[in-house]
Amino acid sequence: MAIISCPRCAKKISDKSQSCQHCQLDLTGMSAEKKHHLAVQSLDKKIQGALNQSMLALILFLAGFCFLYFWALEPDGYEAIVSKGMIAIGFLWYIYARARLIYLKRKN
Repeated sequence: MAIISCPRCAKKISDKSQSCQHCQLDLTGMSAEKKHHLAVQSLDKKIQGALNQSMLALILFLAGFCFLYFWALEPDGYEAIVSKGMIAIGFLWYIYARARLIYLKRKN
């Protein structure tokens, strides 16, 4: 008995199990080609999610930058602090999303 990854959810299951206990995927009679197709489809979905997060983080960063530098905000005002927070969170989120994307593409 070996431990394998589920083709759909990528969680660990037994190779003897008839279905995945996590996502209820029926594994009986499934060909290797179909399992590979499901695994690729699952990875593509994760990559698309990372790309979407990257875009949202970039929008948050740019919105904070625009608020801070194109509006006449007081340097110590509430709006300036919020826009600086948006810049910081957007930047860190973008770096995280891109690192996750690199990890997922190497996994492919």
